[in-house]
Amino acid sequence: MGFKDAIDVDTLDFQDILVDLLNSLSVVRSLSEIDNHQDNTSEKELVLNALNILISHQDMERCSFFIKTKDDCLVNLTGLSAGQASTGENQAHKPLTFKMGEGIIGLAAQQGQLQHCTNCHNDARFASVDKAFSPGSIISVPVMALGELFGVLNISHPEAHYFSGWHIRLLEIYKNMLGQLISNFRLLKKMEWQIAQKTEHLENALAEASALKARYESLSMQDSLTGLYNRRFFYAQVTQSVARTARSGDTLCLLLIDLDCFKAINDKFGHNFGDQVLIDVANALKAEMRDSDVVARFGGEEFVVLFSHANSTNSLVFAERIRKVIAELQWIVNQQQVSLSASIGMFCVTQQILQEQGEDIDSFIHYADLAMYKAKNLGKNQVVVFTEDLLAS
Repeated sequence: MGFKDAIDVDTLDFQDILVDLLNSLSVVRSLSEIDNHQDNTSEKELVLNALNILISHQDMERCSFFIKTKDDCLVNLTGLSAGQASTGENQAHKPLTFKMGEGIIGLAAQQGQLQHCTNCHNDARFASVDKAFSPGSIISVPVMALGELFGVLNISHPEAHYFSGWHIRLLEIYKNMLGQLISNFRLLKKMEWQIAQKTEHLENALAEASALKARYESLSMQDSLTGLYNRRFFYAQVTQSVARTARSGDTLCLLLIDLDCFKAINDKFGHNFGDQVLIDVANALKAEMRDSDVVARFGGEEFVVLFSHANSTNSLVFAERIRKVIAELQWIVNQQQVSLSASIGMFCVTQQILQEQGEDIDSFIHYADLAMYKAKNLGKNQVVVFTEDLLAS
């Protein structure tokens, strides 16, 4: 060989080294750019992307990854051939499984060290494998991070003595990066799962708190015996309704209903029966209400009804209907037929009254109360509409 030939050979070797270096750097760079934060990415897809990077930048026939299972077996998770990497076809792999220490894959996992078979055709470990299907060279590399074994990376080529020291050095770097990639992926998924669990617990706690709050609010607004709204809720509603009346000009009517001789019924037949009477009256009142009407237990045997979009004529008709409904209720107790009546006072709030008196809710309820007592004094079981002369009596 002449001097010129020696220079050409050295130049060729340098070019090969430079190409290998660039390809290796491409592998490292591409592997570092894999995004493992995508929500729908599985661990299998992550490893497949990593294998595709390796086989696309290195002259290897096939790459596969054997994942370590909970029972310390190594199962072929995914694999990729050079042809599949270049065409983009779906990968296919045989469902192979190795035990720890079995074959060079199991040996790499057991010892935690790279295993290199330079000529599989003459290696005793491949004696049972048909030479037509066995590779020429294999490298098995344990993939680990923080002392935890994730699996074994298996690289093969049909030619014997194919892999060089350069390949081995690259795979030492690659398997460390792949191990860190898998470790980060699992930590991220675990963190996402923990966050999802915490979020679910917080959402459940919030829902329970909201339901509890709604229940307490409901209890604070409802009469526990009859299920009707209570005095507190009524005041809130009448305040809003009066404000709407001031804006719209609609008439708002109040009915104050007091059950006649209820104390005598309680004393004669007992409080349990008295409670049942109150419940039945409440149900009868609810049955007469429109969706926009409000009926509440005002206290003891008193009930109050609030309704709008009315005039003096149809308001009185409505009040009379309620009086008749209550009068028609009947009970049998101790083989006696029991019925009762109600005295009803009515006051209607108009826009003119609001302009003259302002939104004085207590006064409006007082006017209905005066009318109700007038009904009592006139003999009970009747409806009385408030008039100015009741203020002087």
